[in-house]
Amino acid sequence: MDPSGPPPFMTNRRISHLPGARSAVSQMNWKQRIIWAIKTPIRTLNCISNVTVFFIAYFGFMFPVMWAKTVWPRLYWFWEGKLYRWLQAFIGYWGYTAGYDVYEYGDDLSQCINERVLLMCNHQSTADVPTLMACLQSKGVASRKTIWLMDQMFRWTPFGIIGNNHGDYFIQQGKSTRDKELVRLKDHLKNVFWDRDRRWVIVFPEGGFYFKRIESSQKYGRENGFPHTEYTTLPRMGAIKAILEEVGPRDEEEEDFDKRPRTSSKLKLIKDTVGAIREKKYVKDTRPPIKYLLDVTIAYPHGIPLTLATMAMGTRERCDIAVHYRVYDAAEVPFEDDEALRDWMYARYKEKDDMLGRYYETGEFFRGETGQRVVFSWTKIIIQYIFWFGSCYLHWKLYTWLLMLPYYFLFPRQ
Repeated sequence: MDPSGPPPFMTNRRISHLPGARSAVSQMNWKQRIIWAIKTPIRTLNCISNVTVFFIAYFGFMFPVMWAKTVWPRLYWFWEGKLYRWLQAFIGYWGYTAGYDVYEYGDDLSQCINERVLLMCNHQSTADVPTLMACLQSKGVASRKTIWLMDQMFRWTPFGIIGNNHGDYFIQQGKSTRDKELVRLKDHLKNVFWDRDRRWVIVFPEGGFYFKRIESSQKYGRENGFPHTEYTTLPRMGAIKAILEEVGPRDEEEEDFDKRPRTSSKLKLIKDTVGAIREKKYVKDTRPPIKYLLDVTIAYPHGIPLTLATMAMGTRERCDIAVHYRVYDAAEVPFEDDEALRDWMYARYKEKDDMLGRYYETGEFFRGETGQRVVFSWTKIIIQYIFWFGSCYLHWKLYTWLLMLPYYFLFPRQ
């Protein structure tokens, strides 16, 4: 089934004439179609090449600071984070420059931007990632201090190679490796989350695209008495549980005072108390846990998702993408108990499902709710493109010259 095609719940409706579902060409006159035919290959080549160009420029800028990775890690990861943010910006621009505007709805995220956040999002197509990347550009340090959980298949793409250096995690799907992967994920978070000062962890709990999982999800729900969903699939809780267990909320450990061995020595009691306070303060200050769980819902017009190819080529008519936020206190998520966590997540996805149903029917998640358009500066976009293409060229010339320098030294020109 084509991920850019109509979802199962719309197969009996005539969607070819719905606004936002039509092709870009179908809305043009013959002159516009000629211009579009000339412009589209150029745009597509530009979108594909800027990731490759950035890949070369990224490592060109990283090589001079490689020494700082162990000597001055704070400098290294600050520098790397800035570059990583620009990579996400390039990918986030794809939809914006093609006329696919993103509108943000729901809770105010100002309280979350500088905190540790676990972001979980519904997953419909390859366009979900650039949509989130577009949103992240206005989220302060979160845009460069993220950990993305993505499929193993992306590991050796240009973005995956950069992401691997950044500290993103690549999951190997499958029942046979599930338990092992969760252990590896915990180890990865233990080594990366605090040492590299990561703030947001981004997960797609459905474990795959909507169109691939909807039938099996609905069947599983029917057979086990779980919620029936039309526009989302029942989420998997393994990654969420592992993340919260490793870097999630911790007890304040007040009970430790009551569990101490009784002693008649007041001096010993004071020393133990001061030691406990110091240890608690150290852990709290240097290893702050995830504080919020951010539930993100992405909705495309009429439930027909865009794709990376659509964004790169601009083949669909201009339309809006809606992104809804709902913030929860991470301490309220019952991740200690498997059944309680499953029920909590299923309830959240049922709510998402209801919201999507309303949006597809009325164009609103909630009546009267207005969205905020994600806006980028075209001047900034053009300057960044010039800078990175220029940087790629200069790095190519510089490092080629450095590699050839021994040859020139050994075999000087006569």
